[in-house]
Amino acid sequence: MSVSQEYLEYVLDLLSPIGHVDTSRMFSGVLLKVGGKQLGILFNQTLYFKVTDLNLQEEYKEKGSVQFTYTRKDTVDPVVIKNWWSAPESAMDNGEEIVRLAETVLRQTE
Repeated sequence: MSVSQEYLEYVLDLLSPIGHVDTSRMFSGVLLKVGGKQLGILFNQTLYFKVTDLNLQEEYKEKGSVQFTYTRKDTVDPVVIKNWWSAPESAMDNGEEIVRLAETVLRQTE
């Protein structure tokens, strides 16, 4: 299932305080970048942030986030993308929280 335009616009509106977010279609999803840095991806109406810091990954896990997974036709077990974590559900309805998480993700690469 591809990302709906409505969901994309909703996420971009939530993230608008961090500045311009560049988008590009990627398979059935959308890649999100800020200032040339990967921020996250949208797949199946879910926002995933690129979280490389292990302590931050623990914070995401504690808030109920899950890693991005997909299934391949030639395997039974799902493939886990270890650095892509779903935005916590509580943050998707809280503009301040989602912006804080996005800013933290962007600072990881400084």
